[in-house]
Formats: sequence, structure tokens, C-alpha cells
Amino acid sequence: MPMNRRPLLLNQLSRNLRSPHVIISMVLLVLLSYLVLLPMIELTKRTVTWTEQDTRISKSADPGKLTLEHWKGVVTGPTARAFFIQPLVNTLLTGLTAAVVALFLGAILAWIITRTDVPGKKWFRSILTLPYIIPSFALALAWETLFRSPRVGGQPGFYEAMFGVAPPFWLSYGPVPIIITMIIHYFPFALILVSGALATIDSQLEECAEIQGASRWTILRKITFPVVLPAFSSAFILTLGKCIGTFALPFLLGSPIRYYTLSTMLFTGLSLGFEAIAYIIGFVLIAMTALVVYLSTRILGKNLRKYETVGGKGFKGKPASLGVFRWPVFTGVAIFSILTSIFPIGLMLYQTLMLVNGNYGLDNLTSHFWIGQSNPEIAFGEPGVLHNPMILGASWNSIKLAAISSAICAILGLIIAYVVIRYNKQLISKILDQLAFLPFLFPGIALCAMYLSMFAVQRGPIPALYGTFTLLVIISVVNRLPYSVRTGTSAITQIGRELEEAAELQGAGWLKRFGKIVFPLAASGVLAGTMVSFIGIMRELSLIVMLITPETRVLMTLGFRYAEEDQVQLGNALILLVTAITLAGELIIWRLGKSRLLKSTRQS
Repeated sequence: MPMNRRPLLLNQLSRNLRSPHVIISMVLLVLLSYLVLLPMIELTKRTVTWTEQDTRISKSADPGKLTLEHWKGVVTGPTARAFFIQPLVNTLLTGLTAAVVALFLGAILAWIITRTDVPGKKWFRSILTLPYIIPSFALALAWETLFRSPRVGGQPGFYEAMFGVAPPFWLSYGPVPIIITMIIHYFPFALILVSGALATIDSQLEECAEIQGASRWTILRKITFPVVLPAFSSAFILTLGKCIGTFALPFLLGSPIRYYTLSTMLFTGLSLGFEAIAYIIGFVLIAMTALVVYLSTRILGKNLRKYETVGGKGFKGKPASLGVFRWPVFTGVAIFSILTSIFPIGLMLYQTLMLVNGNYGLDNLTSHFWIGQSNPEIAFGEPGVLHNPMILGASWNSIKLAAISSAICAILGLIIAYVVIRYNKQLISKILDQLAFLPFLFPGIALCAMYLSMFAVQRGPIPALYGTFTLLVIISVVNRLPYSVRTGTSAITQIGRELEEAAELQGAGWLKRFGKIVFPLAASGVLAGTMVSFIGIMRELSLIVMLITPETRVLMTLGFRYAEEDQVQLGNALILLVTAITLAGELIIWRLGKSRLLKSTRQS
């Protein structure tokens, strides 16, 4: 290199390193590496390292030394079938079955709501997404309330109270109720994904086929389904990924008969002190989810142009006429909506008003579990929700955790999205984008295990954070970051560079441009990221279930404890309280965001 060019390159490199976006990118890169990559490395390390606890079960254990004995024991050892193989089979059975049926139901409902003239489509869109908004284990509690079996003890369920006979045991616990509740919880997810693709189909394609004499079934099979095949594939794979990592549903409906999946076995392993086994299971869950996402990328990344239906020659989205089937279809969808969305919540609400669980008579109604004072003869002396200091404290912790975490996550996601979009040709932005997406591959229970292994002890200047509220905020932000980055990316993409370039010519620095131009114009993206994160954090259980202490308990973990102790009325009351706070928080955030948007519009 010529000597006269070297100073120029060094000066240019120095200017680049001093530029605000590079400094921010480096800080974020270090932060995400510590919070995302290092826990993964630590989890992997724990699976191949002897610990002090291993000296009790193996004479050859040498704490701190590398070993493959943990993996050998889990995969081929005498307890392999009970601890790993059978839970893996159960996970694949419940996950695959639930994903297939959820996709089938979601696709049918998406087609009815998006592509037909069925009445009440706006109401159906709102009601049918309700099972996905409420916490997942609320459906498990509702199912147990409905089909509780006397073989596991406790008061009879609604089925036995109404018909006088116990339900079939296979309908109460095990794979069947786990699969059904997963379907109910995740079909709205598939519905949302498929609806977007169905809404973009040019109805002229279908009309041309109808003019040629094709039947409705032929049109669906030959035109509609092939066109939305990428969305179907994506919905199936992403739904499968969520079903694989689900914890609460299989725990509440499987553990009473020792029917374990990988997620519940991970929790059980840590509870029993088998840390190496639990961390290996967490590693396997992450690998399975990563494989699912990889397959989704491969499927959607190939030959997408052959599925394009919206071009520059005009677009028509006329709904198909159901004719004489219009009202029968409406009735069927309405009944399905009531059974899957309204009835479970109504049943849980009614149960919170029952003095004695299992007695559904009107003379058994009480308001004690909502407004009652402490009574040693009721619920082990637990006062009602509105007079229970433990529940009120958990409510405040839940709101504080969701509000703080969602705000941090939305702003952090917007900054990362800005760097990724504006400087997309730079290597550091590409690495940052991949790091921000990486938490999406971690099921909640696996990420919880990773943080438990990393923050249980002090590491250098970082103190042991286990049992602190700070750790709950950190893991919540990391878990929701991929979603906030995606919503931020959508907002930044819509903002032209011209405004920033004009401000830069006027001498405005990067921070001023971002604060005065980018952030106000991207308020909708920040709002969307905040709402998505707030809802997710409020109803999150598996992510924090092993990190909670009495001082940091939140509503979901407290409700989970009540469910384990068979205090059904209080458990259901907390689930309804979580749902109410979530919806109220969503409304408040939307109102605040709307006023901010109106203010920005007037100023501009």
C-alpha cells in the first residue's frame, strides 16, 4: 500500500469508529453477545462438564473437567427412556398433531372470514383470536374444570356434575386433552398468518375458473391452496415450533399421570436437582426450534415468484358468495367461537364464584374469592383477590414488569431496526440483526434454564442476579426483542432518508436526527412493539417460572402455584385478572400512542 494512502485510510477508519451509529452498534453487539450468546455457551458448557453435584452419583466425576457422560446417560443410559426418549416422542406426538389440526382449522376459518361473504366477519376476527390472547394454561385450567376425573382426587368437574358419571380418563389427562387445548390456543395464530396471504389473492383468478365451469372445491384445490402454499407452510412450521416449546398445558394436563414432554421434563429435572439432564433437554429444544425455523426459511426462500398474485396490472379482492350456505356457515363459526373463546372464560368466571368447588348449584355462589376477608375455613385462610396482599403485590409486579420491559424492548428494537435498515450493507449491522433474532429460537423454558445457569452465581463484575426483579426485566426484554425489531423494521422502512439528509445538511447530529425525526415518525412502530411485548410478558409463565422468588412473584406464577395446590377458584381468578389487566394495558397503550400520533401529525 502506498505510504500516502495509509494515513487517509486510517483517518477514514477513525471517523467511522467515532460515528454515533457505529458506537451504538458496538455497544448493542457487546450487550446482546453477553445476554444471548454467552448464556447459550454456558448452557452448552454445563452439559459437558462435571459439577460438584455429580460426585454424589459418579465416582469418576471430576468437577470442572469436560465429559460426555451426561449426554451418554441421557441418550443411551438406563434412565434414557424415562427422562428423554419418551418425553421426546410425546413432544413430537402432541406438537405435530396439534400443529396440523390447528393449521387446518385456522386455514378454514381464515378462508371463511377473508374470502367469503359470511355475516359478522369483524366480530369473528376479534372473538376467534381471544384464545391466543389469554394465557395458555388458562385453557388447561378450564379443561380440568370441565373434565376433572375423580381418579386424581378433588371435587368433580362440570361434566360429572352435569351428567352424573365421570368422564373417560383419557379425556381428562394425557395426550388427548393436551393436543385439544394446544389446538384451541394456537389455531388463532395459524388463522392470523394464513389470513394475510388469503387477503392478497386476486379474485379474478377464481372468477375466471368459475366461468370455465370449475366447482368451488376445484377452485380451492387448484388455485387458492397452491397460491397460499408458502403461508400454509410457514404457519405450520411456526405453529409447530410454538407447540414444541409449550410448558404450562402439558404440565397441568400431563403431570398428574406422569405424561411428560421435553419442556415439562426440563422443569421436573431442575426441580429434582438433575441439572445436567435438564440443560441437555433445553439444548435439544433449542435445536428443534432452530431446525423448524430453518425449514421455514428454506421453504419460503425458494421460488417465491411463482406464488406472486399481486402485480401492477390491477388487483381485485371480491369475496366469494356462499349462497344458501351463508347462514349455516355463520351458525357453525358462531358455535365454534363460543365453545373455544367464550365458554372457557365463562366457566372459569363461574368457578371463581363457587364456595365449594364441584358444586354448580346457585346456592353455592359466593363473592369470597374476589372480595372476601381471610377465613380459616375457606381456601386455607387465603383472602379474596382484592384483599389479598400477596395477590396485590404480584399484580403490581406483573404490571411493572410488563410496562418497563415492553418500553425498553420497543425502544431497543427500534434502534436496532434503524441500524439494520439504514446501514444494511455493513457487516456489523448484519451481525446485529442475526443476534437480535436469535432469542426467537429459544423456547421460553429453555431460555429460563439458560439464565438460571448463568446468573445463579457472580461472574466477574456481574453479580448473581437470581431472585432479583432486574433479571426478570432482562430475560423479558431478550425474549421479546425479535418481535420489537420486526415491528421497528416495518416502521423504519416507511421513513424516507430525505428528511434525515436535509437535517444533516443543517448541522443536526445523529442523536438529534433520531430523536426529532425518526422516533416521532416511527411512533406507530414503537407503539406496536410495546403492545406486542406487553401482552406477551403479562401472560408469560415458562420464561420466568424457575427465576421467581417470593419477593418477585407475578400473577402468572402465583396462579400456577394455586393450580398446583388445587386452589381452583383463586387460580382462575388470577387468570381472569391477568386477562383484564392485559386488555386494559393494551387499550391504554393504544390511547397514548394514538394521542402521540395525532400530536405529531398536527405538528408536521
